[in-house]
Amino acid sequence: MTVKLFVCASLTLIFFIILLKNSRRKVSEIRAQNGQQFEILLCELFKKAGYKVRTSKFSHDFGADLLIENGGKLIVLQAKYYNRPIDTDAVEEAVVAGTIYGTGYVGVVTNNEIPERVKEFAKQFEAKTFVKKIYLIDGRALERLKRKERIV
Repeated sequence: MTVKLFVCASLTLIFFIILLKNSRRKVSEIRAQNGQQFEILLCELFKKAGYKVRTSKFSHDFGADLLIENGGKLIVLQAKYYNRPIDTDAVEEAVVAGTIYGTGYVGVVTNNEIPERVKEFAKQFEAKTFVKKIYLIDGRALERLKRKERIV
């Protein structure tokens, strides 16, 4: 009986370890062939969730991949389909795009994670510049968007 209990407990522990590892690695179920397809998929997800959204042109877009109108404000989002977490460069690109489109509402949307240092960088940027709000949308938020939850 103790051997069975030990085996059962060991298997349960292994199962939870595997589950924990996969939950960290697999941030979003959203899959795309490339960045352009990711932008189109994001546009569809935002529309299904009730947002008024359009993609910009796919090249020479000054970092503006998605243009969302929400509550009378324009939000410019930079899309990053990466197999690694984003860096502060993505936030800087979004801010430049917001400047070009004349809005202080910008953001980055990624299928992956957003590290704490990037979140801190965005907070400092909001506090010290004209930028009113920087939205940081990670893979987990995209899963909520798939369920038609509002995320911006």
